[in-house]
Amino acid sequence: MIRQRLSQLTHWWNIAKELSPKQVDRELLTPFRIALVGQPERVEAVWRVLTAGASPAQLQTAAEYVKRYHAPVNEEFDFVLGCDALEVPQDAIEAIVDHFQKHEFPLVALARVLPGTRDLVVNRLIEDVATLNAGLAMMSALPSVFPLLGLLAPPAAVADMVLLTKNQLLMVLRIAAAFGKTPDWKQRLPEVASVFGAAFGWRALARQLVGLVPGGVGVVVKGMIAYAGTLTVGRAVAWFYATGKSPSQAERERLYRQAWEEAREKSQQWRQP
Repeated sequence: MIRQRLSQLTHWWNIAKELSPKQVDRELLTPFRIALVGQPERVEAVWRVLTAGASPAQLQTAAEYVKRYHAPVNEEFDFVLGCDALEVPQDAIEAIVDHFQKHEFPLVALARVLPGTRDLVVNRLIEDVATLNAGLAMMSALPSVFPLLGLLAPPAAVADMVLLTKNQLLMVLRIAAAFGKTPDWKQRLPEVASVFGAAFGWRALARQLVGLVPGGVGVVVKGMIAYAGTLTVGRAVAWFYATGKSPSQAERERLYRQAWEEAREKSQQWRQP
């Protein structure tokens, strides 16, 4: 038992050591090159959409990353976007984010350079972490539903509260970075402090619910709680950076209710064999 506890403590400590803002800093500074190609008016319309809300300094930076052409390009780019084929200029945002996400490119770099992509980037970041945490939470619930798995799986292989919280905290740093904030714990700590308390609350609630429902349903319920909780944290933080103020209690409750409904819809997929 002592050896098991020490192993788990070591596991948690290793996770905590990995939680470094430097990781987000590296993602922010990842270089990329995009070419916008098409008729002049179409290219300029897409450019305005991608740089909406940009300061003069941001526009200058964006021009270094995104080149505009009115004829076929003969250089290499990470992504070449044909602007004439778009139904509306706003479609460029999803096309660019989809491409870079598919190639596992750090999306915060897009949001830093192209503020027009920020909302979609933040939504994708939150959804990805919520889905990941749901999967980890369901893994950690398996031993309580199928006791034999608790004997076969070592503590380091079982998702725990520390790992879920780590993912949420890195998500918070990435959201801050997407909004142009420095991913520095000293500056961001007041904004992420609630994550710690919320993580304990969702963990306790998950354990209670898993104990109240039979079989694999408990596993799904725990995944739903982790999913909805992570969505709520991410969206509350995004609200803070977008508006400059924390959401009210009523707004937080609305965010959680909305997230819970989305978790219920997702759970239908998780229950399928």
